[in-house]
Amino acid sequence: MNTYSITKAMIESAVDHGIRSMEEDPGRSIRRLCDLGKQFSKNRFQNDVFDVMQEVLSNENSSYYDLVDNTLRNVDHSAIRIFGMGFGYSSWVYGGRIIRRLEQAEGIALPLTPILRYQPGLSDGTSPEDIARLIHDGMELGIYSWFIREVGPAAESYELIDIFRSYPDCSFVYLRPTGRLTAAQVQMLRQCRNLMVALPSTDLETALTALLLRDQKILFSISSPYGKNTGRLDFETSMRHVIGTEAPIFLPVAEDGTPQEDIDASEKLCYQSRLDQKYPTCIIDFYGDTAGLTNRIAGHRELLEISEDRRVLRPFAAAGRRFPLELPLLEALRQVMPALDASLLTEA
Repeated sequence: MNTYSITKAMIESAVDHGIRSMEEDPGRSIRRLCDLGKQFSKNRFQNDVFDVMQEVLSNENSSYYDLVDNTLRNVDHSAIRIFGMGFGYSSWVYGGRIIRRLEQAEGIALPLTPILRYQPGLSDGTSPEDIARLIHDGMELGIYSWFIREVGPAAESYELIDIFRSYPDCSFVYLRPTGRLTAAQVQMLRQCRNLMVALPSTDLETALTALLLRDQKILFSISSPYGKNTGRLDFETSMRHVIGTEAPIFLPVAEDGTPQEDIDASEKLCYQSRLDQKYPTCIIDFYGDTAGLTNRIAGHRELLEISEDRRVLRPFAAAGRRFPLELPLLEALRQVMPALDASLLTEA
């Protein structure tokens, strides 16, 4: 076993023990895990994360204790561990180190969590084979977390779920265009523990599907659009669609064409909501918080988003260009990602 596998196995063992302890005494166990994480954190980013967590958990009336209780009750514990390890260790720690080294060597910004849009059956669009190849190449570059946004009419999309299962070291957030899932999809999702499904709050079927996913202990979140067509994010209205589902995460997603200042405002609101701990769900702005996390780990706020018809949507400097999927991923990134002054990279 290599160092990555050994370290990952050790952390997974500690997380498993922590989850078992949480079932007996959630509050005390979470605080102990946080204190232990702070003790062994090795860089500024990890220290800052644990500092915030310790501050949040000092509030004994925090709604986040309800969030933890709901998650332990509604989600398969192995899914909590595997999905969390994919983001928290494989992507943000192990992968982050690789990305920073490559950025210094290449002089370009590299994406921490790429966003791929996919429309089943679209002629000359991004195919499942394209997505699988990007994920495979991405792991060599330190990319272990991905957002997959399915667009267009509802489809069975079994090929996507097969891809998620094929890369167990990675974690995926799968944003669905509708709240409908077939029985066959649900059964496949049960076996895909490195995945979180995001259901749209705007679909009337989402509430029933959320209940089904809870019964099957499948990790899911609720997404909600805001911006150009629907206006700025309204927490109070959105929470009426979220709290009843007991979703552990709520994802506000800016519509195409939303002004950057509105995304920045949503990012600030989401950050403040996490500190206020008013709702038993973690509110994360899809674009704003992803850019913020990328900045902490990779030293920049540049995102990579590829449309269903292979056009670059982000970074904005390359928007409209066709992403060169035929090239090795690093070479393709050299063509679309902006230059980065390596001297500005800070320890993450």
